[in-house]
Amino acid sequence: MLYFIWFCIILLVFTNIKSLIRLKKSYIFLNKKHNLSINIAKKIIVIIPAMNEVNNVKKSINYFKNLNDICDVIYVTTSKEKTMATYNKLNSEIKIQKANNIRVINCPNTTGTMANQINYAIKRLKDDDIVAIYNIDSQPERKTFKYVLKNTNDDIVLQQVSFFDDKLKGIMKSAENWQNRWSVVYEMGKYLNDIKLEFKYCIGHGLFLKKTIFNKIGYFSENEINEDNEFGYRLNINNISIKPIPFMEQADFAKSKKIYIKQQSTWVNGPLYAFNYFKNNTRTIKNFVLTVLNFKAFLSWWLFPLICYLGIIFSAIVDIRLFVLTLFLVIFYVTGINYFSNRLLIKLNYIKNNYHINIISDLLFFSLHTFGSYITIYKLITGKNNIKNKYNTEK
Repeated sequence: MLYFIWFCIILLVFTNIKSLIRLKKSYIFLNKKHNLSINIAKKIIVIIPAMNEVNNVKKSINYFKNLNDICDVIYVTTSKEKTMATYNKLNSEIKIQKANNIRVINCPNTTGTMANQINYAIKRLKDDDIVAIYNIDSQPERKTFKYVLKNTNDDIVLQQVSFFDDKLKGIMKSAENWQNRWSVVYEMGKYLNDIKLEFKYCIGHGLFLKKTIFNKIGYFSENEINEDNEFGYRLNINNISIKPIPFMEQADFAKSKKIYIKQQSTWVNGPLYAFNYFKNNTRTIKNFVLTVLNFKAFLSWWLFPLICYLGIIFSAIVDIRLFVLTLFLVIFYVTGINYFSNRLLIKLNYIKNNYHINIISDLLFFSLHTFGSYITIYKLITGKNNIKNKYNTEK
């Protein structure tokens, strides 16, 4: 029991230090001034997959038509939506708003996922096109496109990360604070590291790359539950860097604990199937190490909260001093890193709503955070964890 307690303490100390280092790197990067003066000689092609999105069409087109000098937009609907309501609404709204830089195509697939729609559109682009992938509720700023035009090349993928600023309370506010911390510490912090043997994944929106990269490593997997993570793996093993964009995108957060847990149960599939990606690609020692690092994220998702709580319980039994130390380290890991991450976003004028420390809520959330992995493990055991049953986030 004592060995386990010290294992937990050492793990927490290491993780807290690593998080603070990454947070500092992200702050320096986000706070840096960037020269965005550029003559726009080429427009970026924005691909937006859409299914059952009638209510979001008008606002999205109204936004992107005002960026007609810097991007063209392709909405990709799917025949999975049997009424074709989104396709019809898009066509109608494009004409009404006279959005000359926007068009809509329909992917004829009646099965599959968003990856099928995105691939269908990308395969129709020119080899020298710069591709961006966003959701229909995304509103990337002009400066994001300018930054991409100045910094993209054949060996770099640029990734924009999100921040969240919904008016939530209790455990859901703690979940949102955690997600903000995840963006600036885990995602952006990793992208800023130049260590070659560190696994970095992509996010399914805010992603920019040249079509030549797809020609080199292939398109998004249409067979994996989580295409973002698998695509990131292929970028890693082909020595294509994933670099962050210094401007964050505001995104909507899950509206309830039920939706949040379902999201987690989908996202955890990325690292869960890490060894599948290894099996389907060139098997080298380097690629195996990247696979292990990717799978480790699943183990952390699943087991780290449990390790922390067991550490608190066991230390309370063994020694009051170890209990105080372990409890402090867990609180600092959850609430402390959340606090510093969200204060960073407030200072940089991303977050407008007030941030309040709530240790009890944060600790309750930390146990909730692992529920999604248990759901996925259950689905895996019962043979129900597949693309057909993939959860699509509710709007």
